[in-house]
Amino acid sequence: MQNTQTTVIHMRKSCVFFLMMLLMPAFTHQGGHLWAQGPNGSGVYYQEADGLKGSALKTKLSEIISKKTRTPSYDDLIELYMETDVRPDGFLRDWYSNSTKYTPGSKPTSYSKEGDTYNREHSVPQSWGAPKTDIMHVVPTDGYVNNRRSNYPFGEVGTPTYSSYNDYCKLGYCKTPGYSGKVFEPNDEVKGDLARIYFYMATCYESTITSWSGGGIITGTKYQPYEQWTFDMLVRWSVLDPVDSVEIARNNAVAKKNVQGNRNPFVDYPGLEDYIWGMKTDVAFSYDHYENASWVVTDRVATPRLSPGGGTYTDQVQVSISCDTEGAVIHYTTNGTEVSQNSPVYTEPLTFTSNTTLKAIAVKEDMSTSFQASATYVIKNGQTGDDNPADGMIAFGNKLFGTNYTGSIAKSDNTDLIGTQQGVTVVYSLGASGSNRYCNDSQIRLYQYNTLTISVSEGTLTSLEFQLAESTTKKLEANVGTVTDYTWTGDAKSVTFNVDEGSKHVKLTGVKVTTSQTAGIKVAKRQKGRRHFHSVSGARADDSRLRPGVLIRNGKKYLVK
Repeated sequence: MQNTQTTVIHMRKSCVFFLMMLLMPAFTHQGGHLWAQGPNGSGVYYQEADGLKGSALKTKLSEIISKKTRTPSYDDLIELYMETDVRPDGFLRDWYSNSTKYTPGSKPTSYSKEGDTYNREHSVPQSWGAPKTDIMHVVPTDGYVNNRRSNYPFGEVGTPTYSSYNDYCKLGYCKTPGYSGKVFEPNDEVKGDLARIYFYMATCYESTITSWSGGGIITGTKYQPYEQWTFDMLVRWSVLDPVDSVEIARNNAVAKKNVQGNRNPFVDYPGLEDYIWGMKTDVAFSYDHYENASWVVTDRVATPRLSPGGGTYTDQVQVSISCDTEGAVIHYTTNGTEVSQNSPVYTEPLTFTSNTTLKAIAVKEDMSTSFQASATYVIKNGQTGDDNPADGMIAFGNKLFGTNYTGSIAKSDNTDLIGTQQGVTVVYSLGASGSNRYCNDSQIRLYQYNTLTISVSEGTLTSLEFQLAESTTKKLEANVGTVTDYTWTGDAKSVTFNVDEGSKHVKLTGVKVTTSQTAGIKVAKRQKGRRHFHSVSGARADDSRLRPGVLIRNGKKYLVK
């Protein structure tokens, strides 16, 4: 009887212990203590960061994840991709193309088109200062597409100048408010992965990222090292493309001692960026309450978009605010103070005629924006300041030649293509011995003997910077100076450019013009009997047969309409 009773007691204890194991989070035994476990098998990896907030949390995480069990060589990455980046079909995962079948472990070769071979892509370009072999950010991509990406920053493209197969990735000028240069847009299915890699890089390399530069997005700031437009975009990408099983598996593979031995906390803790840079920097981090923690973000209101982005504008600027979350209410301030739900509600575009700092959040039901959109608008009078841009970036194509040029054109006649904007005139001429000239609605092609003349009606040219299309083959040369890296600096009313080799051509999509002052252009009237007008190329023009275009008389330029 006694033995039976004893058996029942032991069974009850076993049941109680079993129930406790079911109800309690996983624990591990260490030095006589039981420690709770982090997510995705991370154990106590993040335990030292427990209870920290904001910048202190970021610094501690940097100390944790910068400790690696292995620093692979560049050649090692080829073998390690067999651990980190193999698709279910057995081929190598390609981050930039969905039309390739590369064998894991094979060595990259030469390429001439998409699909020839893969490459080891530095998602944060090495030329900016990023490490060469950190496999967390050096990922396998198609070699040709990788080459087209070059070291352009990630962004969101307006009209693509290049797209990979199936429009998987795009290259073109940025449509994201805050930046207008050329960017590379990855596919939606990897945008969140890349955003969390960028958060990892900002954290892991906190002590060195201040010396990085390039791409128009690195600020040199230790705490948040990316330009605001990039940071806002990365946060948006992280929300729209949440962590999935593929990303978790890759993070676990990188964490293996034989691979690299460290982890990306932004994969293990979705929404962690809120607690380092966002509106929850006053909330303590809890490494072992991931799955059931109240701070785990399951839904968010998208950060408002400010269009155009912050910058310097002439006389005034009109700014629109939008939010990708349907039904969200936008609140804003224009005096630099923080935004709350008591701030004014946005209903229509805002016009600023003086320096203004705009901040905005969006609210829907009981949810609010995790990040506050912010931009500063500097307003300058258009007629003051020697370094005031005459017109900034002037696009070619129809936007420039709208009055006497439409659509695509390839011709060899002597008619000049002429366009004028705010006192800056661009003339595209066939040239003395030219046989071909080509334009479409977004670019011009400058061949040998073709000439491109930039002139201003008043003031002097202080700098010219050309925007080049893809496949540009040769540099430009100027008749009054030398173009170095497509930028010329001098002191002149006009400058004429050509190509330095007859078998090559240069594709141009725009030019940034800076002058000593801005002014309007004078309109010439036809006057019979006076023959001292000349064309930009030097040919004399009879007053009685003036054709529309830019003419010169006594050193002054006139527009004939």
